Amino acid sequence: MNVIAVGAAMAAATSAAFRAMFSSSDSHIVWITAPSTLLLGTLWAALLRRQTTWRGTSLRTGWLLSVPLAMSNAALAAGLLIASESGSNGSLAGFLGGMFMGATFGAMFWVPGLILTLLCFGLPIARAQHLAKQGLSGQERGEAIVGAASLLISLVALASTISATAPLGGIWLLRGLAATGAALGASAMGVAWQSDQRRKAFVADVEAGNVPQFRVDATGEGKVLVRVVSQGEGYRVADYAEEVAALDREGHVTRWSEGR
Repeated sequence: MNVIAVGAAMAAATSAAFRAMFSSSDSHIVWITAPSTLLLGTLWAALLRRQTTWRGTSLRTGWLLSVPLAMSNAALAAGLLIASESGSNGSLAGFLGGMFMGATFGAMFWVPGLILTLLCFGLPIARAQHLAKQGLSGQERGEAIVGAASLLISLVALASTISATAPLGGIWLLRGLAATGAALGASAMGVAWQSDQRRKAFVADVEAGNVPQFRVDATGEGKVLVRVVSQGEGYRVADYAEEVAALDREGHVTRWSEGR
């Protein structure tokens, strides 16, 4: 859900920024910049969430691919823009020339855009991955952070169209992308909140003794959720206890046990 939310928010924000710079061609510039950003932005968000690293190093593949993906987006948008002009008649030479211009001289646009993208989306995704390593509650808080970033950026892009003078075409594409990013971001936040509430209610029931298969024990490192399995009935009884997860004071899961 958040992967599509990030892609839609990025497409809305990018097309809104270029619409502001080229206000005389609202629909045209949105149709040029939004689709490529949606495609490559969604791919980037998916790659950034993967745990794979570059050739055994600690460098994540998604972060390493951020530069070529940003360059490719600028090249594709510039190629389509040049090819769509009446002088080029949509020729292949115009498209390839535009791609070259976008990848090279277009760095004045895509380099600052890449920096803003990493700040607005890359850091929240990295924070989400860091929290996910602490346990399920950390993962949920991380998903909520990414959802909030998508929601905020989408609302800013949507607000930029309030006084739009061209109510048709690209403006509605921009609004649709912004609405999609905002809705999915808000939904991700809601799902994370509901999961957190269900987990806290479960831990509270365990502490109250209402769930016979589990118990919460206090240790020197804090509280832990323990699964208990009883075997046999009568005078020969064996109890097997398995530590499931570490908990904080509020009942959040902060760390899974090695056995999971």
